[in-house]
Amino acid sequence: MIINRIYFCFFLAIIANTGLFGQKDTSRIFFDASLRERFESWNGMNARNYGDPNGVGNLDDNILFQRVIAGFNYTPNNKITISAHLQDSRAFGWSLRNAEYPDLFKIKAKNTQEPYYIMNPNEEFYEIHDLYLEYRYLLKNITIKAGRQKISYGDNRVFDPGEWGNTGRWTWDALKISYKKRSNFIDIFCGGTKIHDPEKVSIPFTKTEFWGGGIYAQYEWSKIMTVEPFYAIKKEGSADYSNELDFTRQWAGVRLFNNDLHHFVYDFTLNKEFGNESGKSINAFGIIAKLGYQFNFVPAKPILAIRESYASGGKNTDNKINTFDPVYGSKDQFYGRMNITSWSNLDDREIFVTLSPVKNMKIEMNYHWFYIPVPDDITLLTTVKLKTGNHHLGNEFDIFANYQILKQLQFITAFGYFKPGDIQPINTHEAKYATWFALQILYDMKFSN
Repeated sequence: MIINRIYFCFFLAIIANTGLFGQKDTSRIFFDASLRERFESWNGMNARNYGDPNGVGNLDDNILFQRVIAGFNYTPNNKITISAHLQDSRAFGWSLRNAEYPDLFKIKAKNTQEPYYIMNPNEEFYEIHDLYLEYRYLLKNITIKAGRQKISYGDNRVFDPGEWGNTGRWTWDALKISYKKRSNFIDIFCGGTKIHDPEKVSIPFTKTEFWGGGIYAQYEWSKIMTVEPFYAIKKEGSADYSNELDFTRQWAGVRLFNNDLHHFVYDFTLNKEFGNESGKSINAFGIIAKLGYQFNFVPAKPILAIRESYASGGKNTDNKINTFDPVYGSKDQFYGRMNITSWSNLDDREIFVTLSPVKNMKIEMNYHWFYIPVPDDITLLTTVKLKTGNHHLGNEFDIFANYQILKQLQFITAFGYFKPGDIQPINTHEAKYATWFALQILYDMKFSN
């Protein structure tokens, strides 16, 4: 099986050097591939179960996540790029793998079997990673890009590729128009986001989880502030079950930040959500506020900062929907690296330190105090419920280190520890702590004709 995947990695390299796409003296073909291997060790929880030994899956998984991306970029001239890549994502030793729980990641109505679509975060076999045409300088400063692509901006809280997940949470089949002048830009795009079904290849612009799009811009105001206004819209997609839903969610907001204002750092995001779903209007909001200072005179130039990540919540019985939906963002690095929470019905109070001990190395240590603004009707990881009248979910400590040792080679290691707060007993037992450890190697390679 491993040998077959190696052949898969280099199959397109042979095609890319055959000259089928143009003459070598007028065009270029770049074959590239990446191999990512990540070992994760879990203790006390998994992606669908916190603390219940009789629940779904194993609470003490040791997993090897493998992701291979391979393909080519063809540039017939300096204006056009055609990109095509395949992706294969595997999870060896994962107790929640598709072979064991084929129904676990189906999205469907409660107490039904069909219709459904699948969003598997870790397994997707021989899938289309990207497939797009990009035309630069269509008009002055304007680029157009159409097809399957990754779309992300800013700090990735609003539009995020979800790259930490083994399949990649958000992948767009979209048309994007970009205007850029120096460091300032404005992007407008529309399309759909793909599902993640391990057993089926997702053809671009079919079987979408959501239809939608957005506008994102950046303007650098002197050396004081960078301003990033944005707008997003999300509607039901074309996949089974999704196409039976009825909602139009919209967001409008702005991000204001500066990573070095006389050694001070700040980062604010204000995000208002509105629209309607199943006859109810939506009135929700999300806020991010970060303040910090970089000690340049200290070895490793540490940045000490505090951050508040807040998102409104609501009850199922409310006349309006007050629970904030985190747009097209992922969680991963933001709200605790153990992925217990997300930017929805959340009050995350955080203190963290960022270090740069050597060139191309970054270390970040975070401590989170998690609170749930509206704890009614809330269950996390199928087992976690707060005690009546309480809001404190728990505390989490994370340490994350990233080292780009060579241009083609990157190492990442991470550790997380979660201590439960005011949580109800799980399967008649008091909730215990959980831990997580990860070690990742990413190798990139590129060849040209």
